[in-house]
Amino acid sequence: MNVAIIGSKGLGKDLAKKNTVSDIALYSTVFQGKSYTFVEPEKYPEKIQTLFQVINMSSFLILYITSDLEKKYLGECILAASMSGKKGFIVSQNSDFEINNIISGTNIENFRIIENSHNKIMEALTSFEEESKNDQPKILIDHAFQVKSVGTVVLGTVLSGEVKKYENMKIFPKNKDVMIKSIQINDKDVDTAKCNDRVGLALKGIDADEIQRGDIIAKNLECINEISVKIEKNKFFKDETPTNLMSLVGLQYVNSKILENKIIFDRKIVYNNERIFLISPDRPMRIFGVAFSC
Repeated sequence: MNVAIIGSKGLGKDLAKKNTVSDIALYSTVFQGKSYTFVEPEKYPEKIQTLFQVINMSSFLILYITSDLEKKYLGECILAASMSGKKGFIVSQNSDFEINNIISGTNIENFRIIENSHNKIMEALTSFEEESKNDQPKILIDHAFQVKSVGTVVLGTVLSGEVKKYENMKIFPKNKDVMIKSIQINDKDVDTAKCNDRVGLALKGIDADEIQRGDIIAKNLECINEISVKIEKNKFFKDETPTNLMSLVGLQYVNSKILENKIIFDRKIVYNNERIFLISPDRPMRIFGVAFSC
């Protein structure tokens, strides 16, 4: 299970062992026989896209609040969590009364507040059940690199179906043929991986520098340059609607234009029926809103 930790820094290392670190940090552990990967936006708040990327990578989220978290970034994290529609809970040093006042009226106002205790946090996570999708096999890529004597390796999460060793698939949006040479889960070689598994895949047919975060390995997927949407604007965004925005689609972070009820992307992207977060990274209020396909 992937669990996003947003807000304050440092909880991931208290809960699990550090794994991969880039602009996103991953920490892995096993609790009561189940694997958990905690995902933190290492370069947030400088790179706001990482906030939404860790949320989109994850099944659930933890809003971690400490006394040194700046109010504007706390507000941004609450807004992002609220827009995401994800389930989760809050870990905080503040009083329950204070937290309830902050989240009142948002979509996370029903989040439980958990004491900052390793066992209590992990036990709370065991109460969540992940949705298992028996669709075609799809793997969402978050990291890619070249490994000597192995070749191209990607890290990601199985979004649906079952992935098999030696299976021939494609990587989208490039629509390029690849073959899965090997699969690892928790650094152990396996022949198959199922929905929600966190995997490392060795690929044949593509180099790491051809792969971008947010690419998806599948048999067949819709790729688009534009989409008709319904936009829910952030009520705190007081400026006029900008023509140019950044869109966060899955893990893809792309330049886009808003024309009436349509988003036009500056490159072809994979679209997997998810919410599209609209960001204006250079403004004081950086989150413009969220869009839904229609």
